[in-house]
Amino acid sequence: MKRWLIGGMVAAWVCIGQGVSLGADEPRQSVVKIFASQSPPNMLRPWEITPASEVTGSGVVIEGGRILTNAHVVSYAQQIYVQPHESSDKLDATVEFISVECDLATLKLDAADAMEKLKPLPMADKLPTPKTKVNVLGYPTGGDTLSVTEGVISRIECAQYYSYAALLRIQVDAAINPGNSGGPGIVDGNIIGVVFSRFPEGQNIGYIIPVEVIRHFLADCQADGKYDGFPVLDINSATVENPALRDYLKLDKDMTGVVVHRVDNKALAELLKPWDVVTACDGVAIDNLGMVPIAEDIPRVHWSWLSARKPPGSKVKLSVVREGKAMEVEIPTATQVDTVIQRMKTDRPTYFIFGTLVFSPATMELISRGASSWLGAMAIRGRLIPQYIAAYREDPENELVVTCCPMLSHKLTKGYGITPVSVLTHVNDQKVRNLKHLIQLIKDNKEEYIVFRFENENEEKIVLKPKDVAKFQPEILRNNNIPSACSDDLKALWP
Repeated sequence: MKRWLIGGMVAAWVCIGQGVSLGADEPRQSVVKIFASQSPPNMLRPWEITPASEVTGSGVVIEGGRILTNAHVVSYAQQIYVQPHESSDKLDATVEFISVECDLATLKLDAADAMEKLKPLPMADKLPTPKTKVNVLGYPTGGDTLSVTEGVISRIECAQYYSYAALLRIQVDAAINPGNSGGPGIVDGNIIGVVFSRFPEGQNIGYIIPVEVIRHFLADCQADGKYDGFPVLDINSATVENPALRDYLKLDKDMTGVVVHRVDNKALAELLKPWDVVTACDGVAIDNLGMVPIAEDIPRVHWSWLSARKPPGSKVKLSVVREGKAMEVEIPTATQVDTVIQRMKTDRPTYFIFGTLVFSPATMELISRGASSWLGAMAIRGRLIPQYIAAYREDPENELVVTCCPMLSHKLTKGYGITPVSVLTHVNDQKVRNLKHLIQLIKDNKEEYIVFRFENENEEKIVLKPKDVAKFQPEILRNNNIPSACSDDLKALWP
């Protein structure tokens, strides 16, 4: 099956006009077409990968012998090929660095000498201003040759891509078509960003990842050879524009800032308190809508960008008013918010099968897949999953364990029924802390039976005999074409 990728939420790019002026240097030679054969994991049957689908996107050659593109173009790719401009060659490539969080990836060609023929395109030194004309280059659907369109920069703002961090994005009004994800936006011969998404319900509303985000991603990866992330402050704040709220906080009419509602991170509990008013971050004044200036002739953006643009592990200085008293506090940032439900740490899901029950940690990928499938609302009908999506872990080892798919068919569980993505809470009245702990509880069991309990008795209790499970487990795995009772990362615990 062949499809053209349209991106992160629905990302894509642009294809109509020709003959657009691109500046003194010709950037067309630096734009490549990317072919990827993607096989994402099947989150609801975690021992499987989905059938390969062929996708195409765009990329641009940058300094350092790299090709820059979107993460969603090359994620879970078994093979990646790069086709240079006006060339019939499809060159083998591999992912060097990748971040789903900011939807960026860099590729390296397997044949090092092939990069010598590709000219890198320079990046702009600063953000473009609104109303600036921009050219978008890429390989969208509708043809095989390079396409160029022209539009203007409509706005610059902060938004969450696929994580807690709010990052800059540039909105442009050029026409959008699938296939141009990862293609560059060009102003005066320089890259101002790469295309990554469009607003599906709007007319001519598309988004570019600006060079400020790209440079942060590259610097982060090159610092230690791995991607750490964009720093966040990990606090919950709100505007102070309401008159009654301002009176309650005893704020002068000229005082601006945001009010802290919650401090979920325990590491910050002694530094910030509920009802603190943050008036400035690193000396930059915050207005009553939580906005700050970041550059001349650039609209104000959300103040969280002041921390997100810093290197991982940085601190920020906040000017705070607490009960009418001004003070300065220094706050550590975090690149990983320690919530109960996390993103997958590996390319393949972790799972464990006992009898006909298939268990897995509750990850964002699993919940997203379950909610969008035929399971629908029933998949997350309980209270624990919505409650814990943004909740913090009391212990770094804590995780929700769920049944990631319907029970496998076998007489061992005759008469039982359970909703997929139900949260397992107890085994033989012992609380389950994580998937590894579940395995240990089963191994340590000395009783004739094992009882599995689920959240709030939302599902019936499942009672199994370990001796029966041991007897029928090979048959269950064989009948369902499952290679192993657990994922590779758990085989040391469950040989």
